[in-house]
Amino acid sequence: MIYITGDTHGEFERFSTKRLRKQDMEPGEQDYVIVCGDFGLCWKRNKTFDYHCKYFAGKKYTILWVQGNHENYDMIAEYPVEEWHSGKVRHIVRDKVILLERGQVFEIEGKTFFTFGGASSHDVQGGILDREDANYDDDLLKALRSELPFRIKHESWWEEELLNEKEMEEGRRNLANCNYKVDYVITHCCATGILDILDRGPARLFEPDVLTDYLQEIEDKLEYTCWYFGHYHMDRKIDARHILLYHAIVPLEADDNTLFFRMD
Repeated sequence: MIYITGDTHGEFERFSTKRLRKQDMEPGEQDYVIVCGDFGLCWKRNKTFDYHCKYFAGKKYTILWVQGNHENYDMIAEYPVEEWHSGKVRHIVRDKVILLERGQVFEIEGKTFFTFGGASSHDVQGGILDREDANYDDDLLKALRSELPFRIKHESWWEEELLNEKEMEEGRRNLANCNYKVDYVITHCCATGILDILDRGPARLFEPDVLTDYLQEIEDKLEYTCWYFGHYHMDRKIDARHILLYHAIVPLEADDNTLFFRMD
């Protein structure tokens, strides 16, 4: 069985056995839970990270996830790329927490999944600061005085949150190899067309970018059953083929009548 959920940001209470049982879920050794980005496990190497790794190592099921924008990409890069279920992955906790790389097509439980993590950070109105910059102290003071959210390079923000040309080409190549036909799509952000539906009006919070435009390119060519994504912090069925997840944990191919009753 495969389940799917949204951003966790390092808060993993939804994976507790008690919480899952309350929702009539008890995933076993052959089951998977897919997180649509901003998993938050890879942030800092400290006792909390070690504790959470041990926690997931003891689970019967396997966590699969795509990158979000709030991930430590320097830390992720320390794990080697390996082959798994016909695609590229990084084993964060061996056989228990597995990162699904961008632009891959995986075969899992007889279904095919196209994966592409990443998104633009929108909580940076106060700026993206660099400790290596000679003006860092002044920039930090200005950011603090502004009371606007800001981030720091290689501490709370990484440019790898957005895709590069190599990843784009790999995604196109892997989709071409399967004739642009998969069962499911797992991403963190969504395609530009869906973003326009999700965030309408003059006061919109999210703007299109190179990644949403790339996903729109994929959307226009790809034949698929359903597209799951996170990032926008709500649980919402956009239409029959696009599901936005945050707190909800839903079974793959969930019945429409039960989809969003499976909440924290």
